[in-house]
Amino acid sequence: MGAKPATQRIRVRLVRGEDAAGLVPLFEAFYAAHFGGRVTEPAVAGRLRQAASHETVIVAEVGERIAGFASLRVTDSLDPAPYAELTDLFVEPEARRLGVASRLVKYVEGIARERGATHLVVLTGQKNTEAQAFYRSAGYEEYAVAMRKPLAGSEPR
Repeated sequence: MGAKPATQRIRVRLVRGEDAAGLVPLFEAFYAAHFGGRVTEPAVAGRLRQAASHETVIVAEVGERIAGFASLRVTDSLDPAPYAELTDLFVEPEARRLGVASRLVKYVEGIARERGATHLVVLTGQKNTEAQAFYRSAGYEEYAVAMRKPLAGSEPR
């Protein structure tokens, strides 16, 4: 590892196809059984290709390795401004408290703004108090209740 994590450079950028291998451990930790199969380099590469038409995936590198990722969805809607949603955000435990999540969120906010969105929506688990505290500290506030219903014949996620 060399330098202390706090002194390592954090670089945030758009994902590239060759990032699939570096994302495998992060996807395993974040999605776990919800990934729908083994988390392998080809599977991650396939998911990145599948999402490319409707999601923008961003990675954060700490030093030379990928330590976090985020994904953004910006879509036109009936409202005059596009709808923007931070759909996923994950930072590996070893890189937490270094500012990685904040850098990812600021990058995502910039992309959403460039694409014409006036607000960015974030959904997080009701019991994920750590994430809720992070989002509040980043200026996000509760504004709605999210509800979901399993559709007949679909696998639960």
